[in-house]
Amino acid sequence: MTFEVLDKDLAGRIGKLRTRRGIIETPYLFPVINPFDTTITVGDIEKLGFNAFITNILHVRRAMQEYGVTDVHELLSFPGPIMTDSGAYQLLVYGHVDITPDEVIVLQEKCGSDIAVILDFPTGETPYSEASYRVNETLKRAKALWSIRTDETILWVGPVQGAPYIDLVKYCAEELSTLNFDIYAIGSPTTIMESYNYEVLVDIIFAAKKTLPLGKPVHLFGAGHPMMLSLAVALGCDLFDSASYILYAKESRYMAHDGTYKLQDLEYFPCSCPVCSRYTPQEVSEMADGKVKLLALHNLYMLGSEIRRIKQAIKEGTLWGYVSLRLRSHPRLFSVFSKFKKYSFFLERLDPVTKPSISGLFFYGYHDSFNPKVVRHFKKLKNCLHHLRWNVLVLLPRKDEALSSSFIKKLMEKIRNEIRGFENIKFLFYDFPFCLIPLELEGVYPLSQYEVPSKIDMLTKRYVSIKISELLSILRPRSIVLYNDLKRWGKHIEAACRKSCDNIKVLHTKEPYELRDLEVLLLLLKEIAGQ
Repeated sequence: MTFEVLDKDLAGRIGKLRTRRGIIETPYLFPVINPFDTTITVGDIEKLGFNAFITNILHVRRAMQEYGVTDVHELLSFPGPIMTDSGAYQLLVYGHVDITPDEVIVLQEKCGSDIAVILDFPTGETPYSEASYRVNETLKRAKALWSIRTDETILWVGPVQGAPYIDLVKYCAEELSTLNFDIYAIGSPTTIMESYNYEVLVDIIFAAKKTLPLGKPVHLFGAGHPMMLSLAVALGCDLFDSASYILYAKESRYMAHDGTYKLQDLEYFPCSCPVCSRYTPQEVSEMADGKVKLLALHNLYMLGSEIRRIKQAIKEGTLWGYVSLRLRSHPRLFSVFSKFKKYSFFLERLDPVTKPSISGLFFYGYHDSFNPKVVRHFKKLKNCLHHLRWNVLVLLPRKDEALSSSFIKKLMEKIRNEIRGFENIKFLFYDFPFCLIPLELEGVYPLSQYEVPSKIDMLTKRYVSIKISELLSILRPRSIVLYNDLKRWGKHIEAACRKSCDNIKVLHTKEPYELRDLEVLLLLLKEIAGQ
């Protein structure tokens, strides 16, 4: 097995997973196939761009027994990569399966599975003591694999159990990391996602990801709704599987990027896929035959298009903005922003510093301060400032570059000509979300390649004020000249300066960088210099 990472953003990555029957480009979602349900065929799904599938080994065994089928590819009439699930979900739901862990391994080799899963023991919503037992049983089964398997061309999946107990998840991931699985998986999230408990889901993914080998792909079992896929990818999940497309269709539920609709509640389809372009909601609803298939095809189209959008965001380096958009799909998803603050150091470590091609970034408010690119700037700036001592600081509002650059150039010329010791004067921009940007770094990505709202909300103003105060307390300047954008920032930047320095000169303005302010700023600097 080889897993080649082609591109990264946050902890998300585009990669090539090589199987013996072809390459799977990640992120990827495996449609779950029930070979005994012919509502929708593998051929139908292939036409939507899916090139790998997952089916339950218990279905395969039944086909072997009833029809004499010997190969899973023959069963599904598909020559490409097929993953087989071990029946663990049935074990979770029904409490038992009539197959042993050893038999599951042998059967998956016998049927020609390309990606196989051991029969783990899902923890689900069990008490802690029972969950602990199931984790240890899963580990026991994982260790037994290596003495039973004979076909080394199969990619084996090691499932991390323990959810929702974070310490058990961490323990299970640590133990599994010592075993050389080709793919690791995070199990038991289905009930957590069904209850919209996304904060716990983030904790579970993080507990596993920070321990599992970074060079191996990670599969999140049962994650099958467009509105949460980008979040899981951003946290480092590479593979997904879901039967939601057909289960929702059978309940007349219609997937959208930002939620789920009941078919009977729709007057118009908010989608342009082949199904939605051809039919109206009423027409589909009134179909005696074909309704489930059409809804299933639409739902698959949504899942596939969401994966493609996520990949494009990774390529552009804009995954944070895309995730932020999706988190606003539901209040329970929006609450996940608080977790980004907690785990920002993890994302910053995995997020690439630069990319071959870059895109401008959009920042909207306080929550964007957890963006790893912002966290990285603040961390690096703090480290640099500890080694610097600048006597006089000039703080300037970050505005349109064409407007400010001409103004600053003229101001610096006047300073050089009229103030002795001008070398000790340093210019910094203040703005959201980067707080302070040294003039020398203004053109460095992403410190000038971003957009923010024309009006800043109060929470964001307070955040910037606190961070500027923190940075200035490290610098400990003798004097500060503040060119204060009163209309945009009020007294927040001034308050930050006064917390860190006693000698403050302030020029308030509602229209920064008007030429008449040049002489006033020069005068304030002369006063500070005692000239």
